[in-house]
Amino acid sequence: MTNFKNLFSRVEIGNLELKNRVMTTAHQTNHVKNGIPTSEMGAYHEARAKGGAGLIILEAAAVHTSGMLTTKTIAGYDPHVVAAYSKISKQVQQYGAKVFAQLFHGGREVISSEYRNAAWSPSAEPSLRFGAMPKPMSLEEIEEVINGFAISAKLAKDGGLDGVEVCCSHGYLPSQFWSSHTNYRTDQYGGSFENRMRFIIEVLERVWLAVGEDYTVGIRMSSDEMTMDGTTITDAVKIVEYLVDRVRLDFINVTAGDSSTYSGSTHIAPPSPVKHAYLSSHGFKIRMAGAVPVFIGSRIIDPVEAEKIVATGKADVIGMTRALIVDPDMPNKAVRGDVQAIDACIGCLQACIGHYHKGLTIGCVQNPIAGKEEELLPLIERSRSKQRVVVIGAGPAGLQAALTADAQGHDVTLVDQHKEIGGLLRIMRRAPMRRELAETMLDNYLRKLSASNVDIRLGQRVTTENLTELKPEAIICAVGSRPYLPHVEGINDSRVILVDNLFSGKPEAIGSRLFVFDFGGDWPAIEAAIFLAEKGHKVTLITSKLHIGQEVHQYLRNEYLKKLYQLKVHLRPHFDFGGIRNDHVIIRNLFTHDTEEIEDWDNVILSLGRVPNIELYEQVKGITPFVEQIGDCLAPRTLEEATYEGMLSALNVGVREIKMQV
Repeated sequence: MTNFKNLFSRVEIGNLELKNRVMTTAHQTNHVKNGIPTSEMGAYHEARAKGGAGLIILEAAAVHTSGMLTTKTIAGYDPHVVAAYSKISKQVQQYGAKVFAQLFHGGREVISSEYRNAAWSPSAEPSLRFGAMPKPMSLEEIEEVINGFAISAKLAKDGGLDGVEVCCSHGYLPSQFWSSHTNYRTDQYGGSFENRMRFIIEVLERVWLAVGEDYTVGIRMSSDEMTMDGTTITDAVKIVEYLVDRVRLDFINVTAGDSSTYSGSTHIAPPSPVKHAYLSSHGFKIRMAGAVPVFIGSRIIDPVEAEKIVATGKADVIGMTRALIVDPDMPNKAVRGDVQAIDACIGCLQACIGHYHKGLTIGCVQNPIAGKEEELLPLIERSRSKQRVVVIGAGPAGLQAALTADAQGHDVTLVDQHKEIGGLLRIMRRAPMRRELAETMLDNYLRKLSASNVDIRLGQRVTTENLTELKPEAIICAVGSRPYLPHVEGINDSRVILVDNLFSGKPEAIGSRLFVFDFGGDWPAIEAAIFLAEKGHKVTLITSKLHIGQEVHQYLRNEYLKKLYQLKVHLRPHFDFGGIRNDHVIIRNLFTHDTEEIEDWDNVILSLGRVPNIELYEQVKGITPFVEQIGDCLAPRTLEEATYEGMLSALNVGVREIKMQV
């Protein structure tokens, strides 16, 4: 019996019934070619429908050529989209799920990675985040776009989709019209509140004319744009009350944030450590104001959280997008009471929206199959001979390899010299703003290991002699990396501390004036600076990158920079560590090559990259025909490469003709 009687109950939304209250909100997969969804997009969404989701809202579909957010946006206005929609709708609906299109126009938000189209908006008010200055729309252009919403809605219906969602969230075009901070028009579409609401009213009226009363239509809106001069929950309630009095709305999908500012954009896809389910109170207010079904999302990753929200009347349907990226089968697992088998989202954003911002197709650090279903699922189904597999190293790469090999029926032994699993996750879990990520990922692995047949041997150092005793037929080497030490004067000074040691749980004597050096623009140095500043130290964070946190996903970087400013950490980009000479710390400017000597300091904390531990691989690579080197011991990179290589190496065990390419 399930404990989720509310979450998995049926609910009526407009002219249709959802089988449960779990949904995926619109999110970019980049599985789009020439404006048309590809078969990879269909495979991706089919996996989530098969896993039990009740509703899937496809990624943003532009309603007009001027609304193409990027060159990989769905062209919802193109008649060729109907065939693609038809295929996706059949793939999703065969499992009892419903599927909507999201009708979208970004207005001034244009981030195309290729030719940058002219941005359209009610007024010439720039997007601070993207540096786009829009042209004020003419009345003829307003009419074109309104008609584009109607055309796109009709094409979605023709393609067999069950409904449409008009995107008014995150400071996109409809909200640019209704906001007094972006609409300074003096015609019928500007000025008074009623005039500023005219655009969205006309859009919805025209959409209903196009699709007919037997369809399902709603909106997505930000209850709070979470930025300076942005829409607040008070504004949102007023907007909802005005809308429902004048036009039919079948649902309101509540989110937060604003695309045009750094602080607002964080809430488009909030990362760890942002609080879970932080918008649920807003959902209740919107639900009361509109008296229509409300969808709510934003860091709701646990079905227990989702059940409480539905049970207390705060929302009718729960957006669990990232929970379904990492574990498409989450709903089915919850229904059958197998909650311990659910993989929880770690909130890293690296391969989901992080890939989107890099122009890549969607992925997932913990679920390497996500976004690659069409490519990788056939690999899992290949026939293979059972092997004795020894995985050396219990960091993310080794853990993924061991569990994948076990799932394929191999006899797996996992060996690590430490007494705990996790590799660098053990260090990350002591970092102030990465703790949730590390602990969640460790918990996911521990639960899966406990349910597996993997023989776990911790606290054992592997040598060629004791490895031979295990009689392996396949060896996967995942022994990680170690900190890099630059070849500079003073590197052995006792006042130099490595980030690994700082977070090792063995505190060292640390003075008050500290310099933290960053090589990679990643999380370790930033976390070290925050960790030390929170303890009252005077911290200067020096990076050799163009800016602090350059390699961190922007939404997490937003949170990092907010914290660094709040703690008054001094930030200095464009310098590297030149060593210690005559009791002075030397820093070097990467552009002028000038050096600067710093006298007043107590300790230097170094995060200057990592060196692969290749030695063991070189010793064992001839022991069996199949020996793979993966993760950081191949080359130090990120969690994503570690888990992907762990999975792929294990899938190749017993399939001799196919070798992993890395």
